[in-house]
Amino acid sequence: MAASRAERTGDDARKLAGMFAELDRHRRTLGQRASLGTADMRLLWLLGDGEPRTLRQIAERLGLEQSTANRQVNAALAAGLLTRERDSPATPYRFTATPRGTGEFERNLDATLGTYRRTLDALGPDREQFLHLLRRFLDACDDVIDVAP
Repeated sequence: MAASRAERTGDDARKLAGMFAELDRHRRTLGQRASLGTADMRLLWLLGDGEPRTLRQIAERLGLEQSTANRQVNAALAAGLLTRERDSPATPYRFTATPRGTGEFERNLDATLGTYRRTLDALGPDREQFLHLLRRFLDACDDVIDVAP
């Protein structure tokens, strides 16, 4: 296999960008194999604690515009992944995951985590060092980009 431009030039930042692109391709492939999309997975992850949340709470917690949260929640409702209820017509709806939604979320999560576990296992004794260095890299990204957790 021919060396990439990054490998030929020795530019570590370019190498890293190429690796991230490859990692993103793998992540998208896993997503395409899943029965739930990213929006549904994020909703079900948030509601996985069993605590009902309003549309506003969902939007705030997921960092979405309320209109986007509304569209995603309504799609999940239509798919049978969520239920909604309210105490009275004057109160906002509160949303929770259905048993079907929780089951689909767990199946998708198990498949993804299983892939990650097998990949980490393939690293053998380098596994812990890889995780340690990745954590250090992400922490450094937070510092350089000034991202609030």
